[in-house]
Amino acid sequence: MSVAEPLDAGTSDVRSTSRTLPRRILDALDVSLTGLGVLCLIGIASVTMAGVVSRYVFNNSFTWTAEAGQWLFIYLIFLGVPLAHRSRMHIAIGAIDKVMPESMKRVHAVLVDGLVSYTTIALMFGAKEVIGLIGGTSTALGLPSWLQYAGIPLSCGVGLVYIALRDLDAKEGRWLGSAGVLLGVVLFLGVDVPTWVYLPQGHVILTMALSFVLTLLLGVPVAFSMLFSVFMANASNDILPAPAVVQNVVRGSGQFLMLAIPLFLLAGALMNIGGLTQRLIDFSYSLVRHLRGGMGQVTIVSATLYAGISGSSNADAALAAKMLHPSMVRDGYKPAFSAAICAAGAVLPNIIPPSIGMLIVAAATGISVGQLFMAGIGPGLLFAAFLMATVWVVAKRNGYGASAPKATWGERGRAGMAAVPVMILALFIIGSLRFGIATPTETGAIAVTYALFLGLFVFRTFELKSLYKILATTAVDSALIGLLIGAALPFGFVLTTERVPQDILAFATQWMGEKWGVLLFLNLVMLAAGMFLDIGAAILILAPLFLPLVVSVGVDPVHFGVIVICNLMIGGLTPPVGILAYIVATITRLEVTDVFTALWPLMAALIFALALITYVPAISLGLLWLSAR
Repeated sequence: MSVAEPLDAGTSDVRSTSRTLPRRILDALDVSLTGLGVLCLIGIASVTMAGVVSRYVFNNSFTWTAEAGQWLFIYLIFLGVPLAHRSRMHIAIGAIDKVMPESMKRVHAVLVDGLVSYTTIALMFGAKEVIGLIGGTSTALGLPSWLQYAGIPLSCGVGLVYIALRDLDAKEGRWLGSAGVLLGVVLFLGVDVPTWVYLPQGHVILTMALSFVLTLLLGVPVAFSMLFSVFMANASNDILPAPAVVQNVVRGSGQFLMLAIPLFLLAGALMNIGGLTQRLIDFSYSLVRHLRGGMGQVTIVSATLYAGISGSSNADAALAAKMLHPSMVRDGYKPAFSAAICAAGAVLPNIIPPSIGMLIVAAATGISVGQLFMAGIGPGLLFAAFLMATVWVVAKRNGYGASAPKATWGERGRAGMAAVPVMILALFIIGSLRFGIATPTETGAIAVTYALFLGLFVFRTFELKSLYKILATTAVDSALIGLLIGAALPFGFVLTTERVPQDILAFATQWMGEKWGVLLFLNLVMLAAGMFLDIGAAILILAPLFLPLVVSVGVDPVHFGVIVICNLMIGGLTPPVGILAYIVATITRLEVTDVFTALWPLMAALIFALALITYVPAISLGLLWLSAR
């Protein structure tokens, strides 16, 4: 997921003191788009909560709330994407740019912007064609159906303006963005007019695979790489024209389940800004400060408790790096190992519910979110236990963090009581989903309302300026995740149409055969994918491909979903991508290579725990079995 710093009233960090015309245009667009994005986010929470109130309080469900939330999320996505162009917040990998000579980096920048611009132009014209073709009226909202797509051409146009003007007031390379947009126009004309550019016909998967891999290596954002490769596949065999791509993007990102993503992200962020998560840290400190490596243990336990309200590993990594890393260093830990503990603990919020990663798995595969959330509890606690044991061993061997006096039961009780209002949210999320009291999206809306209530009226710790920044940041982060999910649907459609899942199933059945071999193959592929791909992208590409394979050898789909998440979260700690390590290294101002080196003992523990989770299904499914009795 993206690592976004809070936007200051809709502006980005690239602002300078000069106020050139391009800068003024972009600043005005920033303020406008951010404001509209915040309104969409508030609207999603409001209409979803209205649906909850109508259903449970008045026993008379509003029929329009679900569809209104879905439409708002689509608008939020296409408002946030242009903002991410300016501050370069898109989820991307890149590899070539890290080894190329300085003389080539401008050419590389133009090429990346050109590919993004081409994809944006293709989406813009595809959406324009959909608007002209689609008819009918929304049953629930009573609005013309084409309005659902109306913001896409405008968003694409604004996105091109951002790319073109982004660097015009820079001292060097001011025309790179404009050159990239021009290249995008030329590419679009070339591909759109077959007499200009000829692509080999019939090689759909080869064309798509090469396009996807090459653009990823170049550093094109993952969602744009997916869409670009689909457009190239269509150019080779007319398999999915641009209007159908747009419809698939909207259908993929506009699922009601997907509304839970911005809602859980917002609930976790609201818990942070008012000092509410500090109560969890204080409670953790009272529980484990007396153990060897006390502050390291506090970091893992805090991550475990925080996981129950956040669902965002990136947010936990940033929080731990800011709040707990300095304490570990003062306690005698080497800075790199302190940062490694922060990064390793951050895997837990995507395993212990509510998990953004599990929501994406559910969207990609159709597996029950409630069952995935329940199944994540055991593996998350196992990961936490193995991490705590490793911290204990390393701290004892190196003399880190002499243990503090054991807290009295009175101190623990007071710290626990202070944390109860926050922990209630975690218990409510798990209970409401397990017993079918509310859907994941409804639970997210209730979580946002509860966090707002605590911050505004109980603890009175929210400031309106901080609240707006959080809303703005969450809006953009949600938009980028939503675009990635939307882009995965046409990508998956092409793979399925070309029978790639069936080919993988046949290959694995022939060469792996036994269940244990298929699980080993799954783990190796997922660990490798996690080294290079963002967790969301890896889930959306690989989970639908491997689900038929594992089910064919008798693996429970819920168990499969947990294995996927655990593998990919370990990938968040491994080079070369290792997003959790990069977040922590950036905040603590350490070399990321030092953090990667310090992570190896913790990663070894996690891989051993992963083996247990893979081959002992009861760790994941035990709670489901017990609750079903």
